[in-house]
Amino acid sequence: GLNCPATRKLDDGSDFYTLPMLRDPDSGTVVGDSFDIANYLEDKFPDSGGYLFPSDSTRNGLDYESPNRDTVFPAPLTTNEGSRNEAYARFNTNVDATFTAYTILVGQFLPFNPETAEATKAMMAKRAHLRSWDDVCVKGEAREQIKVAFEKALTSLAELFMVHEDGPYLEGTRANYADLIVGGWLNMLSVTMPEEEWKDFRLWHGGVFGRLHDALQENYFKCCD
Repeated sequence: GLNCPATRKLDDGSDFYTLPMLRDPDSGTVVGDSFDIANYLEDKFPDSGGYLFPSDSTRNGLDYESPNRDTVFPAPLTTNEGSRNEAYARFNTNVDATFTAYTILVGQFLPFNPETAEATKAMMAKRAHLRSWDDVCVKGEAREQIKVAFEKALTSLAELFMVHEDGPYLEGTRANYADLIVGGWLNMLSVTMPEEEWKDFRLWHGGVFGRLHDALQENYFKCCD
């Protein structure tokens, strides 16, 4: 194994192991948590082309505050308070709060390994303090109400992507770490939301999230077998 220490804790104090993890084959360094990985890569490969934390950033959007920032989650969000590039860390935490609050919309569609699916569902239900995995399945009018609330919760974040008319990124035509954090959530929704719901989601708020997703997929996303 990678022997990467847990980067988060569950609300009962137990370790919560997350992805992604990075192992540098040159040094053997193992890093967990996407924010720590971004800082490591910025230090390790400063001349790789583009910057995750550009020194000449306009900092558009980094003061974003989630309407769900005070929500208590079974796996409390990482704050990375006092870290390098702390403004990006705060943005990261606030974006995670907004999207995490509505993961109930896609939980039932998560792609599990068939061999371990039932055990995984039972473990996740226990962590979330649910009676069973069936509580994750939201349908009908209840689902429609959650989608309406989700669209509303995304309003202030969407507005930040409208500052530069040409977009599609927070700073216009150049992406940084903040765009990638939102993009990570969009990538997850694109493969877990029912197809018609994802099509509708892409059009919310004038289509800013659909454009961001497409641009990141075209310019930055690479899937390696």
